[in-house]
Amino acid sequence: MSIWDDPALASGGDFVKFDNPGDEVVGDVLNVGLHTWADGSVCPKLTIRTDDGNDVTLTAGQVRLQSALREQRPETGDRIKVTFTEVEKRPGGKTMKHFDVQVAKGGAKGTVAVIADDDEAPF
Repeated sequence: MSIWDDPALASGGDFVKFDNPGDEVVGDVLNVGLHTWADGSVCPKLTIRTDDGNDVTLTAGQVRLQSALREQRPETGDRIKVTFTEVEKRPGGKTMKHFDVQVAKGGAKGTVAVIADDDEAPF
């Protein structure tokens, strides 16, 4: 196998972006791991299969997102909903994003695509 075939070098894929309050991702947790940044710091990395069947990557570099994930402790096979709730203005022109994280332990739907009923829970 060539070094270029190593999955660790894969840079493609869909990454979850939280640009505006209200942005969210909902789906089944396929994998929980670590992402190592160029400076050597690490953060949680989740692979999530959304209800439309797409696999997306959530790298939790934001401190409030890491905190919420640490509190909920999602694992493979769980159902997760992450919502970007607000931007807090900080001194020096900085901002901090806030998130709501909901996890249904063992609640993964296990399907490639799901048509959700209004009565269907969770999320």
